This record gives sequence, structure tokens and C-alpha cells, in this order.
Amino acid sequence: MAAKLATELESFRSIWKGGFFGADPLEPLDSLYGLWGYTSMQHAIYLACIKPYINSKTSAVEIGPGRGAWTRAMVGAGEVTCLDALSAEHNGFWQYVGRRENLRYFKVEDFSCSMLADDSVDYLFSFDALCHVSFDGISAYMASLFPKFRSGAHGFIMVADYAKYNSFVENLPRFDVTRTLLAKNSGQLKQRLVDVYLLPLQTRARNRAPWRPLNLSEDDVARPGRWYNAGGTRTCELLEKLGYEVLDPDMELDYRSPVIHFRKR
Repeated sequence: MAAKLATELESFRSIWKGGFFGADPLEPLDSLYGLWGYTSMQHAIYLACIKPYINSKTSAVEIGPGRGAWTRAMVGAGEVTCLDALSAEHNGFWQYVGRRENLRYFKVEDFSCSMLADDSVDYLFSFDALCHVSFDGISAYMASLFPKFRSGAHGFIMVADYAKYNSFVENLPRFDVTRTLLAKNSGQLKQRLVDVYLLPLQTRARNRAPWRPLNLSEDDVARPGRWYNAGGTRTCELLEKLGYEVLDPDMELDYRSPVIHFRKR
């Protein structure tokens, strides 16, 4: 056995001069596996923020489920309670997620979370929902949820932060996967990337509103579907003031917006 292991170590002596280097982990789009080395933002959020916290005993709450894309990732919980400003019928929620005994849906009329019992919630998740809620609304939600949380309960919320969003817009090339792939390839593969990936992406981009910076001093007036500049720092300060512990002010899984990880002490 000792001789076998010595031979194994010796087999490395003549390879990888300068040290093996596949990709830079600090670069968001540098990948060892090229075309096959990318995980969607949504799936990365699921892996980091949902999967480790959901099990058959978890009492979970989701704010703003919409059609239920994230809800379907949480149905393995003991109970999932969804709160939304729109009805399940409006959202097509039950058609997408399916009727389940452990799943409740409430169309909210206020921010009181009165349908939740005190000391009953283990986990909170909200993505692409509270960005459409004013800071006052977020404050009301988080204050109402505090007594509903059990000690040690974890929460993940995405909020709008115009400064982070504007930095994303100003640095779009850094987050453009087509530029990264083209820079690393040449010849026939490069042309195939252009034909199959880049040109269709450019066509879709032309058909949607262009990315543009947001005004940091924008008003707080309610308009359908608008973003409210709650800000990551301000929201973290709110959470701490209410008695939560902020574990990560930004999971940095979304290039545009902070995803805040916190828990009840």
C-alpha cells in the first residue's frame, strides 16, 4: 500500500507546471467547463437559500409567490404559507404548483401577517416581490413577522437597491456571458457561438426595454409594478433595529439586487 501511494504521488511530478488553473472563482462568468459550466441565477439562489433550510419539519413562509416558481422548490417543507397581494386565481398559482395538503395561500389585505401564529415560522423567503413594496411596507412586514418567527428561524429577502442596480448597468460587459465565451474561443466554435447564442440573444435584447440607470432620488408614490429603492444597507439596519441578526447583507447571487440573509436570535 505504501509503495502504491508513493507511486501515485510521483505521478504528479511532471504535470501542471505553474500550478493547475481552470478558472478564477472570483470572476462571475469564468468557467472551467465552458458552455456547460454555468448555473442560472435562480438555481444558484435555490441551492444556497432554499435547499439547505427546507425539510419535512420546516414551517416556511413565502412573501409574493406569484405563479409559484419558488414555491415549488419549497413543497418538501412541513408547511408552506404563501402571502400575496394578488389572488391565487389571478396568479394561476394552483394550476402551476398543484393542490397540496401542506400548502396555504392568502391574498393579503394588509401587512399584519395575522394568519400566522406566534412562534410558528422556521423560514422566510421572498424574491422579486419586496422590491415592489415600499420601505414602509417592508418595515411593516418585518415587524409583524418578528413574533411569528421561532428563535433561530432564517429569512432570505431580495429588495431593490438602485445603487447596486446602477452599478450593474454601468458594468454590463462584465456580466455578459457571450463576451466571456467568445473571448475564450476561436475558429468554428466561436462562429457557432455567434450563430447559436449571440445573435438570438441580441435579437431578444432589441425587443425589450434597454437597461438604464435608475434615479436615486425617485419618489415614493405607488405605481403598478414599480420598484422602490429600499436599499440593502437601510433594510439591514431596519432588521437589526427590529431584533433580527443579519448574517449576510448580500448573498451576491443576484447581480442587480441584494439578497439579505438574516435570522431571529
